[in-house]
Amino acid sequence: MINIKCKLNSSKVLRIAGVAAFMTLAFASPSAAQDFSGVTTFLEAIVDAITGPIGIAISALAIMAVGFSFMTGRMDWTFAVSIVIGIAIVFGAATFVQNITAT
Repeated sequence: MINIKCKLNSSKVLRIAGVAAFMTLAFASPSAAQDFSGVTTFLEAIVDAITGPIGIAISALAIMAVGFSFMTGRMDWTFAVSIVIGIAIVFGAATFVQNITAT
């Protein structure tokens, strides 16, 4: 039977931990989680959908609802104004932010 005694004192443990930490940092490659291209693509797709044909169709339906309520005599001016202002904000937001962040 072989009996190997290994004495580890605190300086050896710290040295081994330091070498392990250095090797980890030296040979580490950037994580895939640091690549935000997927998130950026997803958010751009949402903006394109809202300001594209889907957003135009929803806005047209909202204006039709305002017109229908006006036609039936149930027009609420705060509802109509909020629809128009909301449409202006939705379609103007991307242009507004693009002009602010332009370099």
